[in-house]
Amino acid sequence: MLIDKQLIQQAKEKLGDDNFTYIMEYLGVEDYDNKNKRCVCPFHSENTASFVYNPKSYSFHCFGCQKNVDIIDGLMYKGFTYIEAVQKLFELADIKYSFGEHKIKSKYQYRYPKEVECTNKDKVYEYWNRRGISQKTLDRVDVREDQYGNTVFNYYDLNDVLLLAKYRPSKKINKGEVKCWCQKDADTTPILFNMNRINTSKPLLITSGEGDCLSAIEAGYLNSVSIPLGDGNTQWVQECWDFLEEFDQIYICTDNDESGIKFQKDIIYRLGSWRTKIIEVPEFYKKSDGIKVRIKDLNEVLYWFGKEKVLELINNAKDTPIPSLVNFSDVNDIDLQNMDGIEMGFTDIDKDLYKLFFGSFNVVSGIPGSGKTSFLYGLCANALDQNINNWVFSRELPTWMSKSWLFHIIGGGRNHTKTTGKDGRVYYNVSKEAKSLMNKHYDNKLFFYRDDYPNDVESLKESMESAFRKYNCRLFILDNLMMVELGGNNEDKNEIQTKFINWLIQFSIKFQVCTVLCCHPNKTQEYTQSVGMYQIAGTSNIINLAHRAFGLRRITKKEKEGYTEGKAVHAPVKHDVVINIIKDRFTGKSSNEYNFLYNGVDRRFYSNQAEYDKKYSWDTKNYTEPNIAERLYDETNEVFGEIKNG
Repeated sequence: MLIDKQLIQQAKEKLGDDNFTYIMEYLGVEDYDNKNKRCVCPFHSENTASFVYNPKSYSFHCFGCQKNVDIIDGLMYKGFTYIEAVQKLFELADIKYSFGEHKIKSKYQYRYPKEVECTNKDKVYEYWNRRGISQKTLDRVDVREDQYGNTVFNYYDLNDVLLLAKYRPSKKINKGEVKCWCQKDADTTPILFNMNRINTSKPLLITSGEGDCLSAIEAGYLNSVSIPLGDGNTQWVQECWDFLEEFDQIYICTDNDESGIKFQKDIIYRLGSWRTKIIEVPEFYKKSDGIKVRIKDLNEVLYWFGKEKVLELINNAKDTPIPSLVNFSDVNDIDLQNMDGIEMGFTDIDKDLYKLFFGSFNVVSGIPGSGKTSFLYGLCANALDQNINNWVFSRELPTWMSKSWLFHIIGGGRNHTKTTGKDGRVYYNVSKEAKSLMNKHYDNKLFFYRDDYPNDVESLKESMESAFRKYNCRLFILDNLMMVELGGNNEDKNEIQTKFINWLIQFSIKFQVCTVLCCHPNKTQEYTQSVGMYQIAGTSNIINLAHRAFGLRRITKKEKEGYTEGKAVHAPVKHDVVINIIKDRFTGKSSNEYNFLYNGVDRRFYSNQAEYDKKYSWDTKNYTEPNIAERLYDETNEVFGEIKNG
C-alpha cells in the first residue's frame, strides 16, 4: 500500500515541533537540548552535539555522519514497518485514513510462504556476526533461522504480507555448493527485500544481495533493500514499479565484478538515469602487511573497512551520467599532434594531416585506374608496420589477388624477380622466401572478409565488431560502397546510404578505430579533373558526414606528353598520380594537392627516395645501397631526380 506523500507531510505539519519530542522518544535519546533542539548523534560516536532538528523539514540532520531522520524513521528504528509507522503518525496527528486489510490476498490462488517458527537464532547470529552484522540489525529486518540452522530472509510487500521466503546456509559457501533457495511448495513474487521498512521520502539504496542490504543498515542507512533473485533477474522492476516511482533519488550498489557492472549499466536507465546514483565499491583493501585483498561487495567493505566507510560510500554516491551528454569541463582538449592514429607513409601528407586518426571516418575516391587499390593497400601496409591490425572488405579483388597486391607493396623492389613468360611478356613476382617471411610476420594481423560471405549491411556490421573485439583490428577498409548490399529500393537509396554512413561513423567513434570507405565518382567526372566535393556517386551525405575525403587522379598520356589548348601551352607533367584533399574536418585543409610517382613493379606511390626505398618490418636484412628497382614507365632518371630533389 502506497500512502500519499502530501498526506504524510500534512500529518507532520499538524504535529509541528512535537515531531522533535517524538523522534527523541523513539530513538531513546534522553539527554538533549530542548531549547536549541539538538543532541549528540545517536548513530555515531561524537563529543559535540551535531544532531540538529530542522523545524522546516520536521526532521533531524547530523552534520557529522550526514544522517537524516524524521518521525517515520524514528518509528521504524523502534521496529515498526513502514505502514505501521504511517498509521502511528496519522494517529498522533489525528488524521483519519482507511488502511484496509493488511493481508489482502491480491494474487489469485497464490501459494503464500509460511513464516518459519523461530525460537533460536544462534547459528544465524554467529555467522552474520562474523560478517559484521549485529543481532540488532538481523532482528530489525526479521531475519530468521530454520530447523537446520539456515538463514531465512522474509520478503514482505508494502502491506507486510510475506510473498517470498529465501534461504541460504549460515556458513561460508564453497564452490559447487547450493548458495540459496526459496521455500518449497511456495510461490515466489520478485519483490525487494526490506521494502516494507522503507521511508519513501528518502533516497532508496538498492543492493545486489541481502548481505549488502544488512551491511548498509548496520552502518546506519536504514533505507536499504536488496534485489531478490540475482542480478540476472530484473522482474522486480515491473513488480515494484509503483513503489519505485515514489523516490526522487535511488542509489545503486552492485557487486564489484563483470556481472555486477553489466547489471548496473542496464538497470540505471530503466530506473531513470536522472534520479539514479552509483555507489562505487573499492577494488582492494590493503592490509597492514601490504597484502591486497580484493573487495567484491558492500558486505566486504563493512568487514574490512568498517561502518564509517560504508556510510562514506553511500553519502558520496556519484551521479549517473547521461550517455548522450558530456560536461564541457570534462572534454579533453587534444592537440592533433598527440592524437593516436595511423601514419599514411607519405611525407608531405603526414606533415599536413598528421595521421588518419582513430575515431574517424574517411572516404577515398577516384576514377577506375587512378590507383585506389594501391592507395588502400598502401594504408594497410603502413598500418601493419605500426602494429595496427586490419580488416578489409573487397569485392573489387578476390582475397588471393588482394594478398598478392599487398605482397608487391610490402615486398618492395628489392624482393621482386623478373621473369619472361612464354608469350614474351615480362612479369615481376615477389620471391618465395620473402612471401614465407611475410606470411609468418603478419599472421593474425590482417583479415579479409571472405569472398563467399554475404555482403549485406548486417553481415558486415557483425564482422567488423567481431574483428575489433576478438582481433583488435583498428583499420577497417571497405572497397567499395557499390559492392555493399544496402537493401531497399532506388526510391530510398540515398536514405539507406546515409544510415549506413552514420553507422560507420558511430562504429569508428565508439571503438576508436579508423574506417576508410572507397566510393566511385560520378560517371560525368572528367579524367583530367580532380574529384570534387559534389562529384562522389551516391548521396551527398557521404562527403558531408566524412571526417576526411581523398581524391585520386591519374595523369593522362596527353598530360605527360604536353599539349597546347588554344593559346595555352601545357608543359609535360612528370608525375603519375595526384592525390587531393577534398575535405578535412580536423585541420580545415581542402583542395591541397600532392604529386606522386608510381612504380608498377612494387605498386607503390612515392615522392622521394625514402618513400621509394621504404623497408617494412618483416624484412630484417641490412641494405647498404638504395633501392634502384626499375619502373614500368618510360620516364627517364632525370624525372625521378627532380622529384627526389624537389
